[in-house]
Amino acid sequence: MRAVIKSHQVNFLIIPLIIFISLSITILAQENEYEFNLEEFKKKAFSLDGYIELRLSLYRLNQDGSFYKLRYFDKNERDLLEEGYLALLVDLTYRKGIFEAVLEPFLDYVVSPFESNSGINLFQGYLSLKPSESLTFYAGKRTLRWGKGYAWSPVALVERQKNPNEPDLAREGYWMITANYTKSYSGILKTLSLTPVIIPVSRSLNQVFSPTNGLKLAGKIYFLFWDTDIDMLFLSGKSQPLKLGFDFSRNLQSNWEIHGEISCVQDLDRKKILKNGNIQTEISNVLTYLLGMRYLTEEETTYILEYYHNGAGFDKDEFSDFYSLVEIGYDRYLLFGDAGQIKQAAALGSYQGFTPMTDYLFLRIMQKDAFGVLYMIPALTAIANLLDGSTSVAPELTYKGITNLELRLKAAILLGGKGYEFGEKPNRYRVEARIRYFF
Repeated sequence: MRAVIKSHQVNFLIIPLIIFISLSITILAQENEYEFNLEEFKKKAFSLDGYIELRLSLYRLNQDGSFYKLRYFDKNERDLLEEGYLALLVDLTYRKGIFEAVLEPFLDYVVSPFESNSGINLFQGYLSLKPSESLTFYAGKRTLRWGKGYAWSPVALVERQKNPNEPDLAREGYWMITANYTKSYSGILKTLSLTPVIIPVSRSLNQVFSPTNGLKLAGKIYFLFWDTDIDMLFLSGKSQPLKLGFDFSRNLQSNWEIHGEISCVQDLDRKKILKNGNIQTEISNVLTYLLGMRYLTEEETTYILEYYHNGAGFDKDEFSDFYSLVEIGYDRYLLFGDAGQIKQAAALGSYQGFTPMTDYLFLRIMQKDAFGVLYMIPALTAIANLLDGSTSVAPELTYKGITNLELRLKAAILLGGKGYEFGEKPNRYRVEARIRYFF
C-alpha cells in the first residue's frame, strides 16, 4: 500500500549532497584491511541481509516533451526538479534441516517538490521444503529470474518488467506454488531441470499479473546440453494468452559469451490510439526476441551488447498519433480546463513503458579498477531507439572500496528532438548520487 503526502518545495538536496561528497573523500583516503574469517561462511539458522539506500537526483525537465505534459499538466511549470529517495530492503531467512522460510520486505520513500510517496511491499515471502538434493518445493511470494538477457528478458513470463536502465534492481515477485527438480548426467546432456509453476489470480491475489481470474500454469525445462544453457518455457491458463519461450547461452571462449531469447504470445490484446482519438484493440500473435553478447578483455573491460525486438511495440506512425493526442489534450486543458483527453492518454500505459517501440540496441561498458584505484568502476550505458535514432546515454562511476558500502554517481542524457521517443521524455537529463549500505 502506498500513501501520498503533500510536501512543500524545499531545497533539501544541499546538506545530504555535502554529506555524500565528504563521505566519499573520507572513504577514498582510507586504507582498508580485510580479514578472512572461516566462521562467517558457516550456515546459520537465522540470517539477516539487505541494504539501505539513499539517492539524491536532480532533473532538468523537458517542458516541450509529451511525457512531461502527460505527467505534470496540472502542476506548476518548472525547469529543475530535485528528488530524494530512501529505501530499505531486508532479507530474513530461517533454515532448519530440509525447511527454509524467507521474508523480504521492501520500504521506500520518495520526496519531491510536487509530492511525496511512501510505500511498503513484500518482495518475497515463501516457505520451501527440500526432501532431497534434487527436489525442492516452494509456496508463497517469489521472484523468479527467467531468461538470459541483461537489459531485457522476453521469456520472463512470470516476472515483473525489468528496467533496462537499472536491470539489476530487486523486483517484487508473485504469489505462487512451484517446485524444482534437477538431475545430473555424464553424457553430452549434463543437467536437466524441471520447474512447474502455479499462479492463482483473483481480486485480492496477483491482480496485476493477469486481467482474468483463475489459475495460471507456467513451467520451465532447463538443459545443459553440449556446454550450452537452454531453457524452454510456457505460460497458459483460462482466458490467458498462450505464451511460449526459448532461450540459450553459450561461452564461445572463456571471455566471450553469446545469448538469445525468443517468445511468442498467442492472441494478444494490443490497444493503440488512432488519429481521431479513438482507441482500437487488435488481437494478434506477437513475436519478441533478443540477441546479445558479453565480452571481457585482458584489461578487464566488460562489453555487453544486446539487440531487442519488441513484437508488441509501436512503430513511428503509431507513436505520432499518441503524441498528437497528448498535445491536443494538453491544449484543451490550458484553454478550457478540460483534462478528460489528456487523462485518456495517461491511461494508455503501454505507451509509457521503458522501451515501448519495436527495436532497440543496448550497450554497456564497464572497467574494473580504473585509474589505478582498486574497486573503482566507471561505466557507460547507451540505449538507442533504432526506429527514430533517439538515444539515452548514461555515464556512471561506482566505488566499492570499503566493506559493505557502495557509492555511485550517475548521469543520464536523453538525445532526440520533437517527435522522437527520448526527445519526448519528461526530462532532458538527470544527475544522481547514491549511497548504498549492505548489512
